[in-house]
Amino acid sequence: MMNIRYGHMNVSFISALKAFALFCCVWSCHLSSAQAASLGKIATLPEKHLAVFQKYCFECHDSATQEGRVDLESLSFEISRDIPTAEQWQKVLAAINAGEMPPADSDPIADHDKAEFLRDLSVQMVAARDILSDSGGMITMRRLNRREYQNTLEALLGFRPDVSSLPGDDGAAKFDTFGGSLFFSSDQFEQYRETATRALQAVLTPHEKAESKIRRVEPEETVSTGFFEQAEQMVLNKKTAEDFLALPEGEQNEAVAKTYGLKDIEHARRIVGRFAKGFREVQDYIQRPEAKTGAVMVHTKNRTPGISTPKIDDLSGGTYILRIRAGYYEDSPLRERYLEYGFSPGTVKTSRVLGQVKVTGTVSEPAILEIPLELPLGTPGRYVVRQRDYEEKASRRFANQAAAKENGIGQPPSTWIDYIEIEGPFHDVWPNPVQAELMPPHETGENEGAYANRMIARFAASAFRGKEPDRVFIDKLVARYLAKRASGVEQHNALIDVYALMLASPSFVYLSEPREGNAPVRLTDRELAIRLSYFLWSAPPDEELFALAGADRLSDPQVLRKQTSRLLDDDRSEAFISGFAHQWLEMKRLDMFEFSAMYHPEFDEAIRRSVRGEIYATIRHLIDEALPLQTLLHADFVLANDVLADYYNLPGVEGAEFRKVSLPENSPRGGLLGAAAIHIMGSDGQRSSPVERGAWVLRHLLNDPPPPAPANVPMLSRFDGKVLAVRDLQKAHQEQPQCAQCHQKIDPIGFGLENFTAAGLWRNVEVIAAPEDALVQGESAKKKKRKKKGAEPEEFVFPIEASGKLLSGETFEDYFGLRDLVATHDKAFARGFTENLIAYALGRPFAISDHNLATEITAQAVTQGNTIEAFIQTLVQSEAFHMK
Repeated sequence: MMNIRYGHMNVSFISALKAFALFCCVWSCHLSSAQAASLGKIATLPEKHLAVFQKYCFECHDSATQEGRVDLESLSFEISRDIPTAEQWQKVLAAINAGEMPPADSDPIADHDKAEFLRDLSVQMVAARDILSDSGGMITMRRLNRREYQNTLEALLGFRPDVSSLPGDDGAAKFDTFGGSLFFSSDQFEQYRETATRALQAVLTPHEKAESKIRRVEPEETVSTGFFEQAEQMVLNKKTAEDFLALPEGEQNEAVAKTYGLKDIEHARRIVGRFAKGFREVQDYIQRPEAKTGAVMVHTKNRTPGISTPKIDDLSGGTYILRIRAGYYEDSPLRERYLEYGFSPGTVKTSRVLGQVKVTGTVSEPAILEIPLELPLGTPGRYVVRQRDYEEKASRRFANQAAAKENGIGQPPSTWIDYIEIEGPFHDVWPNPVQAELMPPHETGENEGAYANRMIARFAASAFRGKEPDRVFIDKLVARYLAKRASGVEQHNALIDVYALMLASPSFVYLSEPREGNAPVRLTDRELAIRLSYFLWSAPPDEELFALAGADRLSDPQVLRKQTSRLLDDDRSEAFISGFAHQWLEMKRLDMFEFSAMYHPEFDEAIRRSVRGEIYATIRHLIDEALPLQTLLHADFVLANDVLADYYNLPGVEGAEFRKVSLPENSPRGGLLGAAAIHIMGSDGQRSSPVERGAWVLRHLLNDPPPPAPANVPMLSRFDGKVLAVRDLQKAHQEQPQCAQCHQKIDPIGFGLENFTAAGLWRNVEVIAAPEDALVQGESAKKKKRKKKGAEPEEFVFPIEASGKLLSGETFEDYFGLRDLVATHDKAFARGFTENLIAYALGRPFAISDHNLATEITAQAVTQGNTIEAFIQTLVQSEAFHMK
């Protein structure tokens, strides 16, 4: 029974929604752990091979030892018993085939025993894969992840709402589409309802159309005036302090000091003592003629000051044009000839950086820069423009102090701004068509109850992705709406209340593919449309997709193929590219570390944004141009914007958009191995890490992931305070028996990538900055000239030794040889890509039951040019994609 009271939530109704959401979560977890039913077939390894394990394996991998967390003594010889068992046997097969086990310091398996063991195991593995693939991998009913929830709200409400208050899903599993890790709690229900309420308020709250106008800021009246006033005040303060210090000694007490506006004599001495340095910085600014007609964008050891537009109070959103007339100083570094622009919402003093723009004019001949910007609905605030600079305070302080040692002032300015303007808003359509759709006027003779029923039922059908809403659910929402209206709540607020409940309900928050029993069944066309759109758009189907599904035509292979191509060609497929690539390539590591200007002065947040964009843009380019997947292993071009082109020293690139740039011969760039992002992820923000880089290549390019590091790795404390070449440091790891086997596999690849710094720039030697009391190790090290006390840490130089040999016996002489060698493993790369694509698309971990599916996809892709679309099309056409 409903319990509606004015001013209170409908407690029983809300509780029911929470309870159902929790049930969905529990059911989802149950399905994700269910094992596929066998069809009466069994794949078993003959018991005679137990002797091989006893003789060669149990010393390290029995139930008591479990080195590397591998227990072969408890491993069932019934390979098809379940997926985890089969996957463990797959690892055994791969390790022995690759010669990794037994390790080099142990007795090898006799040739006859090894051949017989591998033959029997290979045959039974094929049988096990067939048996387990018959069961079909379970696809769980799952919650929308945060990306999908935001995209789904955007599709429904017509603007991109803020969902930052919702819990993140990154890190819970390999992909944020895995249903088994997307939990839901009663607390999350409230978070979703509050997020939906804010979004609906932005859309449905009535707004008058704002008049488009130009608002200009002349920074000489704000920023420059502040410097001139500061200079006057500093001179006045110095004179006051000097007058006080000139008094007879007996009068220099605190009481007299207060009459001068001072605390005491020490305060006066500090003002006089610090005047010279502080005033030099201010004087440098006010003596520049251009400071009287604009703002000199100075660097400071604190946050770089910005110029703000007037506050935008209009809540109707729309397009704005940010216009900047600016120029750069001709002696400024290329990296600093950029301005960053951001947005500061409401009363928040900090701003979120939206991007950067290259200043193309000079101070003597400034140029106008125009940046179109979309302001979301219901978002008051102001745009902010500032000099491109380091985000980390320590880096700004270091750069400023280093420059001050040279010129006595600090970092010289790089850009100057004449004025900034903000023009808008511009609306393509007014009034907001979404508002008109979600809150139209009453029809002739329509009472409040009929109106509520029509609005709520229509919104539910759209929100629930074409699923017919439960009549009881609709009736309760109508009753809630009417109670709100009867208590004096305005129409738009009453609609916001009930709409928000729908946007937090399981029918909206969950992607549900119900079925009866445990036997797999085919998706309906509607369910197929939803699975396809959330795979390639991370968003609900559009009208065309729903129309085809409604006519039961989408499951027709030709129609489905055409629609898959259409979705990939649509801009909304950027959600697939960024969502899949970010997680497949483990790009969360790109944001894990800060880079100090002391060690990597070229690196800043604009570089971090651009190297991430390079990866996404490259994948987009491969899709658009139908290039083969192996282009990611070796290419003679990069996708770069102006920031990245400057970083890579590629001339002639202007503008923030990414475009194809041909590379000179013998360039280290091109493909994933040449991308700075990959090397940044393989570092700790200061030094490169051959282990991280080598393991990354094994996981993502060679599809041969190393096992997790053992839990009992000893600390190499004997090297504390010492500076070692990277090879010497890694050799120390190989001294540990529990580490040696994996490092022999990982390290050679990492060494081959040592020509890249931690920040992804090319180098011919490794330069290590270290404390003055550090001890340098190794004959190859050369110590740079000691600098005077108080300067930057001393630097030690080690040559790069990039040659290596893989466990397979393949050798390379340098980075270029390694890159060419990796490119020959294009089949392994395609296999790894396919396995990850299956997992992302189907919302569950790749399992051995998917082995045959992955084999079919890679085989079909070869016949279609090995394009990314070929892999996607074959997966979408597969039986697995159509089953639930």
